[in-house]
Amino acid sequence: MSEHKPLVSIIMPTYNYGEFIGESINSVLTQTYTNWELIVIDNHSADNTQEIVRGFGHAGIRYVKFKNNGVIAASRNVGLREARGDYAAFLDSDDLWMPGKLERQVNFLNEHKDVFMVYSKASAMENGVLTYTKGRPPGRQTVSSKGIFPDLFLSFNYISCLTVMFRNGKGLQFSEDKALITVEDFDLWLEIALEHEIGYIDESLALYRVHGKNTGARLRKYIDANMNLIRKHGRHVSTPVLIRKYVSFYSYILSILPDAIIRMVRRGKG
Repeated sequence: MSEHKPLVSIIMPTYNYGEFIGESINSVLTQTYTNWELIVIDNHSADNTQEIVRGFGHAGIRYVKFKNNGVIAASRNVGLREARGDYAAFLDSDDLWMPGKLERQVNFLNEHKDVFMVYSKASAMENGVLTYTKGRPPGRQTVSSKGIFPDLFLSFNYISCLTVMFRNGKGLQFSEDKALITVEDFDLWLEIALEHEIGYIDESLALYRVHGKNTGARLRKYIDANMNLIRKHGRHVSTPVLIRKYVSFYSYILSILPDAIIRMVRRGKG
């Protein structure tokens, strides 16, 4: 590892996730890379979140209360403004990191000075069981962002927020437009892909917890947000690519609709 050990600012928004946040923080505390600060932005939780966070008593953990009015991007932006680190990383308060996550990505960015952002695979976990792995290899470890933009745009976002690390201090922020809620991270990756190189590590370095509280589980909001995202970024691609995007998106929605309807009916009966 390089002698230079840059500070990593970890941004963790939370709201009423007292049942999960302790595990998430522990996955930071057990990192093999130790030069980090953790900024917890609490949307005024009504549960025991504050007690759990303060109970760690760790000098590297900062606790900030912030009312985000339902826009998680606003909380992440508070974290970015508070961040003192050379690099920024993101971990939601219900997700987990593998112990070597920070070390692998810091080494990568130290060794690839032309790369602005790096991401990896993430595995999904439901009821303690690994269900699938997300994050498609782009073909080579370091990719040109100008080459990846159309491919990323055509995807359903293979870059998971909890796997991302990027160089801090560029004034980046997530869109706080309510029309993009649930896809604000995808929106930022597309903005970055227009200007910067993006790197990839072909390992699963994080665990995404699947449960009933996940924001992305709200189908109608997800559809509307993705349509807004397509309209916003469609100007950067050719007409044939834009048509492919619409066709693939509608095909995907039709494929998941039956299961989504069944889940809604079951919830209604419950």
